[in-house]
Amino acid sequence: MYHFKEMRDQLIKQAQTKKAVVAVAAAGDLPVLQTVKMMNDYGFGTAILVGDAAKIEYFARETGCNLEENTVVDIKDESQAANVAVGLARNDAADIVMKGLLQTKTYLKAILNKEHGLRTGKLLNAVTAFEATALGRVFLATDCGMIVSPTLEDKVEMIGNATTLANALGCEMPKISCLSAVETVNANMPDGYDAAVLSKMNERGQIKGCIIDGPLSMDLSISEMSVEHKGITSPVAGKADVLLMPNLQAGNIFWKTMTYLAGAKSGAVVMGTAKPAVLTSRADTAEAKLNSVAMALLLAAHQKR
Repeated sequence: MYHFKEMRDQLIKQAQTKKAVVAVAAAGDLPVLQTVKMMNDYGFGTAILVGDAAKIEYFARETGCNLEENTVVDIKDESQAANVAVGLARNDAADIVMKGLLQTKTYLKAILNKEHGLRTGKLLNAVTAFEATALGRVFLATDCGMIVSPTLEDKVEMIGNATTLANALGCEMPKISCLSAVETVNANMPDGYDAAVLSKMNERGQIKGCIIDGPLSMDLSISEMSVEHKGITSPVAGKADVLLMPNLQAGNIFWKTMTYLAGAKSGAVVMGTAKPAVLTSRADTAEAKLNSVAMALLLAAHQKR
């Protein structure tokens, strides 16, 4: 799977034909304008900055972002700005939509609008990419931010979404680990039953395009040394490209542990929408926002093929 620098390199190549366009909802924010400047400097995209023009111009001066390379749409109301930005993506004026400085519920309400949003009838969930220095590779995790207690049916869709994103990031046949605390089915851990069912569904061809195994513990998912020591035989163990979280609590704790303790680089995309949507935290750095934008743009290009 591509590292974040490789993602940017791919986008720079694509920009030789046509630069990508990002619609930003409520763009009057320092990290957002830093992100746009970085995207402009790399040369792979421009932005339609929807929001309070005075704020956008102020932060553009602070960051050195050249607004002449981008477009400003002056809308002060956050809800209206979100609707306009989503509409730009829906109507093909932008390749993806990105959350700026506004509440997540306002942003998602615009995305989920039945008439003017990006609904497709599919499950919407977040897929996060982590570049782990200790492992020297990139892997995906889902869901770290949206689905609280996924059902078996939800997990099937989550796997499909993660597989699609993995394909867009250069991984043709992702290995998916269904995480649990242990690698055996245990009556006290219901997520292990889902993992076993998902593995069997994959084995029988009901879930295609990936290789699934589980339940697997975290160490057995990512550490080949642990696999060797425990004597586990699995096509996924130690080599997982995607970590399927049992619930949001596990996913959110994992995300923040990777970010704040392991120092991993990350990016996230909302899957299941008609156009890729970037849902970043207000606490995310400009680099993390740029990583998310790069992932979403590669996904948009993949979906056009």
